Amino acid sequence: MIQSDDSQIARIVVKLPPIWTNNIKLWFVQAESNFALSAITNDQTKYNNIIAAIDPETLSSVSDILFKPPVTNKYNELKERLIAEFSDSANKQIRKLLSELQLGDDKPSHLLRKMRVLASGASLNDDFLKTLWLQRLPSEMQSILSVSSETLENLAKLADKIAEVRTDPFLNVSVMDKSTSSNPALPTNPREDLPNPLYQEVVALRQQVDALSQ
Repeated sequence: MIQSDDSQIARIVVKLPPIWTNNIKLWFVQAESNFALSAITNDQTKYNNIIAAIDPETLSSVSDILFKPPVTNKYNELKERLIAEFSDSANKQIRKLLSELQLGDDKPSHLLRKMRVLASGASLNDDFLKTLWLQRLPSEMQSILSVSSETLENLAKLADKIAEVRTDPFLNVSVMDKSTSSNPALPTNPREDLPNPLYQEVVALRQQVDALSQ
């Protein structure tokens, strides 16, 4: 009777997304959340569901486990092998940090988050990460952020605000204009009837940059 129950449990199917070999650890986080929501703890059930979600090419990289699975801890064995197979080495993570990651259409905070993931595997400190991150931002944004003493996380939030100003036609009038006079008054705000803290904050930082460059 117990064997029958175990057999039934092992056949429970959980709908998992196709495997993400470019971020295998995150994929397993989602897979395990799905198992938890379905109250699945059986090793064979989790093992079977992972195999069902893997494409043939990826399966070939763990074929030795599939043809001769361990007697116990099948799921963990398969998980650890897949993570080892598709996770970047520390050297590759550093190469991505130094040359591959770019801002593109991302928010600055999103770029920083991606860089943090790579930096954690490469054991890089925040000061070095900050330098790399700033280098990926537009030059006028760099000049504004470089004078701030905020933490890296707060700088990322501020960078998002600056990016919002740069793309907002009502705010992007002369906030980024380096030709601002030595004692500039705030540019006319098309939304004067609705005071904009974001606008004021970025203009104040722009004035700090102008003062330092004199």
